[in-house]
Amino acid sequence: MVTAQIKMKALVVSRLMLGDIPDWRTFEDERKTASDIVNRRAARSVSSQIGRNYRYLSAATQKFVEENFAHAEYHDLARLCDEVKSGSGLSICLDEFEKTFFPLADRVKRRFPFYAHVSISTYGLKFEFPEHHFLRDIETSLPELLDTLARLTPFIPATDPRRDSDIVAGLVAREKFLSRSIVSATFSLVEAFLSGLFFTAVHTKSLGSLACDEDFLDYAAKKESAPLKNRLDRVIQFASLGTENGSDEPFKTFIEVGKRYRDAIHHTTPFQRKDVESGGRLTALYEINSNIALHCIVHSSATLLKISQWTYGASDATDIGSRCSELCERAHRAWLANQAQEGHPLGTTEIAVHS
Repeated sequence: MVTAQIKMKALVVSRLMLGDIPDWRTFEDERKTASDIVNRRAARSVSSQIGRNYRYLSAATQKFVEENFAHAEYHDLARLCDEVKSGSGLSICLDEFEKTFFPLADRVKRRFPFYAHVSISTYGLKFEFPEHHFLRDIETSLPELLDTLARLTPFIPATDPRRDSDIVAGLVAREKFLSRSIVSATFSLVEAFLSGLFFTAVHTKSLGSLACDEDFLDYAAKKESAPLKNRLDRVIQFASLGTENGSDEPFKTFIEVGKRYRDAIHHTTPFQRKDVESGGRLTALYEINSNIALHCIVHSSATLLKISQWTYGASDATDIGSRCSELCERAHRAWLANQAQEGHPLGTTEIAVHS
């Protein structure tokens, strides 16, 4: 039997997951009130106090549950409501969430990685995974970079170098900072994506619609920390069913061009290395600018998109894929605008977008 108390607790936690509760104090007050409810008349009274019609709340809850969960009953939601900690919410691995509470809808699990965490807070129901954070780094930095470039435009060419030097120096420093941040985030994004694919393969024996063979599972289990180039090549060969490898685009350019700058940021040294002459990494570090950052966004996004299409069938089938598609298009447009402004012949320098 679904009591008024159970139903009201289910409504409270559903409102929290919908992002309809503004702060933890409100959540705690409503949860306490729900715990004290003894009949439906009291429940309707509480719903009116929070400015929502009881029947509307019930309908909204039902729709939300059907869209996001499978076989979630009112008593399951009420139990979830009791488990959410006021002030910190709830964060739990996706598979543990399903074991502890109830299954997520198949469409939700197709959209987010197997290794994601379910997060419930005053921001609503969210899914947290490494790629999300690196994508957010890029999504946040890209508009700031474009804004900085727009603010630099009036000073090119410099009309009064002595008067404008301080302003220009600050803007150039900001462009360099944002560009380095973006280059770093694009490689972290690809690294996290590949590690996630190997982890998923080991635990589910599949990648999207592709069943993993023993050779790939063995590589995923034993070589997940191999050099980036090798791991990328192995994933490409498996996902493309052997039709492509790391020497094809956009993978080749991402590694050959972008890695030089990633290494310059994370392994800065004036010393010679096996793959670079003495002082080479310093030169690469000083070269990093907006064009290189945009280049890395395009090719990292295109890399993830192509692998996603092979494994999931469509670039927008996953949260990662749809966000990479938007980033790729926006960065490519900005790169073309940069090239046109600098007078480069687009026919010989245009970045190829692989989506």
